[in-house]
This record gives sequence, C-alpha cells and structure tokens, in this order.
Amino acid sequence: MQGSTAASQDDFLFILLGASNLARGYSALTRKISQNISQVEFVNAMGPGRGYCARGGLFNFTYFPPIGECRVMESARAYAERGSRMAVLLTDIGNDIMYGVPDPSLIKCLDSLIEKSLQWNAEVFVTSIHVDVSKDMGKASFKLLKAIFYPKSPVTFEQADVAVKKVNHYLEEKSRQNERVHLVSGLGAFCGMDKIHYSLQKSHLAWSRIADAMLSALGVASAGNIGPGSVIVSLFQGLNHLIASDMLRIRKKPKGFF
Repeated sequence: MQGSTAASQDDFLFILLGASNLARGYSALTRKISQNISQVEFVNAMGPGRGYCARGGLFNFTYFPPIGECRVMESARAYAERGSRMAVLLTDIGNDIMYGVPDPSLIKCLDSLIEKSLQWNAEVFVTSIHVDVSKDMGKASFKLLKAIFYPKSPVTFEQADVAVKKVNHYLEEKSRQNERVHLVSGLGAFCGMDKIHYSLQKSHLAWSRIADAMLSALGVASAGNIGPGSVIVSLFQGLNHLIASDMLRIRKKPKGFF
C-alpha cells in the first residue's frame, strides 16, 4: 500500500469482519461488490468460530489474535490517509457471547471498532445477532447446539438470552445515533435449522440483502444478483482457504487477510 498516493473519488476499501457465515459467503459477496464498483479493495478478518474479543476457532484450531486485536484495522489506515472511500462490515457477532465474554466487554470492543471506522469517515454496516435464544430454541436445543459448536462454553440459556438482547439493543441504538452506522436486520429468515448459519438454499438471499444495503448507502446502483451457484462456489473457496491457509498453513494467507 502506498500511503502517499492520493485516491480518486472512485476508490473504495471494504473492511469485512466476521466468522463462519462471512467465511462461507466471502467470495460471493466480494464478487457482487466488484461487479458494481470498478476500483475496490478488500481487507478481512474472518473464520469459523472467530471472536471479536475472545479467542475462537474450529475444533483444535484457534484464531489469535481475535478480530478486535488483529492488524486488520491498522492495515486500513493507509487507505484512510490517502482518501479512499471506506465501508466496514461487522457481522457474525454472537460467538463471543458463547465463549463467556460479558456483554459489556463485547459492546466495548464493537464500539471501539465502529468509532475508529467513523473517524475515517467510513460507512459502517452491522448485522444484529439473528438468534433470539428464548424464542428460536428451547433449553434442550440450546444445550445440543452448545455441545456441538461451543463444547467448553460456560454460558447458560438464560445468560445467552440476556446478552443477545443487550448487544442487539446496543446495535440498534448505535445506528439510531449516527447516520453512518447502518443496521442490517431480518437475516434470521435465511438461517438453517441450527439458527446460527445461513442455510445453503437461502444464503444467497442473505448476502444479496447485505450487499444491496451496503451499495445503496454508498450511492452505488446495484446490478446483478447473488445466485445460489455463486454461494456454492464461495463455500468451497472458503473451505479451501480454511484448510490450506488457516489450519494446515501450507499456503500463505492471501494479501488482505488477517
């Protein structure tokens, strides 16, 4: 990155932060954005089970440092200094809750990322946690999902329910207080049986909604749709990246991945 080179008004940087859903839909989302914006770059921090302020991962693999402490925002500083237009997406927020992070700590971490983005005049997009614990699952379902995805989690059904509501309330209030913070909600309609991940049949609809919301707020006319085939390709590309770059490390991480 050349910090001394001035950017044109058509230069965009997208900072994409998330966990498993983003990792699965990443290439579909970035392809959609690239089809509508000619001069665009991406920097990213994502991966299955990744947390914003807690160590998280998949099986015996752990991402460290967490999103809030990694170099992804630092890497974007040069783009901000040269005047690129910036958009930041914070999605897949719920993992930290299941790792036992108190909701005030998670909110503080999210707020720090959002405020730093706003200082760079970025448009910020956040997705609410789409699992309503008390409405979407019973205690038996919660225990089963916790055993599968978060086997070491100390969090109870009641604690998770309260924390999700508090974090979602914070996101709603943050979007009301600042016109450059955009809340993308209603994504629970696209989830599968586990209520955590977008279903294979509906994932393209979820990412289309997110992409269209981002492009609309940036004043970019959206052309073309994310189709089911694009998401399937994206899923396999994400799996390939996970195994080769993150887990086995037989291939260096691509530029812009943290």
